[in-house]
Amino acid sequence: MNKKWTRVTKNLWVLVLIGMISVLAACGNDANASGDVDENGWPKKISYGVLPGEEEELSRAHNLFVEDMSEALGIEVELFQGEDYNAVIEAMRSEKLDLASFGPFSYIIAQERSDAIPIAVRAKDEEDATYNSWIVVPDESDVQTLEELEGKSILFADPASTSGHLFPRAIFIDALGITNDEVESYFSSVSFSGSHDNSILAIAAGDADAAGVCSSCVERAIEGGMVSESDFRIIAESDPIPSSPISYRADLPESLVEAIQEFVYNYDNEEFFEKAGDADSRYIPVDESDYDIIRNTAEALNMSPEELLNQ
Repeated sequence: MNKKWTRVTKNLWVLVLIGMISVLAACGNDANASGDVDENGWPKKISYGVLPGEEEELSRAHNLFVEDMSEALGIEVELFQGEDYNAVIEAMRSEKLDLASFGPFSYIIAQERSDAIPIAVRAKDEEDATYNSWIVVPDESDVQTLEELEGKSILFADPASTSGHLFPRAIFIDALGITNDEVESYFSSVSFSGSHDNSILAIAAGDADAAGVCSSCVERAIEGGMVSESDFRIIAESDPIPSSPISYRADLPESLVEAIQEFVYNYDNEEFFEKAGDADSRYIPVDESDYDIIRNTAEALNMSPEELLNQ
């Protein structure tokens, strides 16, 4: 009898110990979780991603922006610059990024993969909240028209670039009457430079016959002294493209999103806007529907985002 109860007692103690270990583990997990958030339920650190580029003043502007955001929010804001567009998209998909300044097409992809939501674009006013894609050639080139680029080299910025890939492809398709599949065979070579800055520098150096670049990127490069207007010529221009939006991951706490929006919409650091390339600009709200032209253009190319990224 005593032996029987001894076995029962031992078994009970085992169950009690297992229960205590489970409770302690759960408490430990809760403690770890609470250690990553503040009293508002906000993460103690968030990350802000930007696309690759080389223009120094713009890089300084990004650093200034995250410093000001950190001070306004009262939490650490870390800057992340991707090696390519897909790196920024994937960083948000894997929840390593909370915010990002996407290009219009990379935003569309980020929306599909991680439910990114646009907040604002930098512009003087709503009418100024667009830019264009340019097809440029070296100034000394004999090429005057798109037709004369047949059999020559073309440089795009990045597979996920709106004005450095998506819209330039559409320009050639519409103007030349070729299909998307025929774009590659139209040229002697099709390459990606990694950024608009790289493409602009390659054209200035005569290292490519043509390139698709964003108009504002070229203007900023000229202002920054990277190139001069005499280094290139514009032979084609796209329709207006909605500007690059700051976007956030949809699962952020609502109160944090509201605080970020308040900071962005009221941001007035003149030094930042000067370094970003336009002292007269500010951040104005945008909506998902503003980017329907990007979605429609991608659909017109009859290529999925994955196919465009894998070019």
